[in-house]
Amino acid sequence: MTRQLGALTIIALFVGACGSTPVETDSIELSPMADTSSAAVLSVACSGCHGPTGGAITSLEGRSSAELREALLRYRSDADGGSVMHRMMRGYSEADIETISAYLAEGVSE
Repeated sequence: MTRQLGALTIIALFVGACGSTPVETDSIELSPMADTSSAAVLSVACSGCHGPTGGAITSLEGRSSAELREALLRYRSDADGGSVMHRMMRGYSEADIETISAYLAEGVSE
């Protein structure tokens, strides 16, 4: 009798769980100041190492668009390079690199 009661209790719990309505999730609202342009999205990975809290990694502040573009294209074209920069740049097209260079040269550091 105890086993039957336990089995019925478990079945009732499962059936009850199946009939529940889904919980509504809150939507994520971006700050009005959040920059969601394609340039900002493409450049977000750069700030991890080259932003204000990048530590020992060289800051990109004050670099021209041409200087940044040349360096990024050099990383992308070096097939033997094994650094993080080499691997990351291989994932970007030349147009992406142009966009990233122009965006970073504007002095965006966040």
